[in-house]
Amino acid sequence: MALARTIIEPRNAMLNVSKNRGLPHSPGVRIGNLLFLSGMVSVDPLTGEHKQGSLITETTQILENMSHLLESAGSSLKNVVKTTVFVYDMLEFQNVNDVFQKFFPVNPPARTVCGAQLSFGFKVEIECIAAVETE
Repeated sequence: MALARTIIEPRNAMLNVSKNRGLPHSPGVRIGNLLFLSGMVSVDPLTGEHKQGSLITETTQILENMSHLLESAGSSLKNVVKTTVFVYDMLEFQNVNDVFQKFFPVNPPARTVCGAQLSFGFKVEIECIAAVETE
């Protein structure tokens, strides 16, 4: 028995990097009560342009945009069960922790942090899996 897959797109079209840049992936996919969000980089929600800065700035913007996409799909950051974080330099690990502490102050999700060479000079990319509350 195949489960129905639903493509998740942000309400704010400026944040639909997949469509706006013609990339061969969806911003998110829902199957059952789970959401799988593609890796996100820092994007200005007003212009849709890349928004580079410090790792702290980029991580903050990504998690704000992730919150928007999750809410567009009927979920929220409080329902995130797993994140994968790719950082350009593992020496920034504590900065990742500092930002995550602000967004997930209680009962944070499971998480993996990996050092990686990222495209276009970004310092961080984050993907997640979240639950959708049943009605």
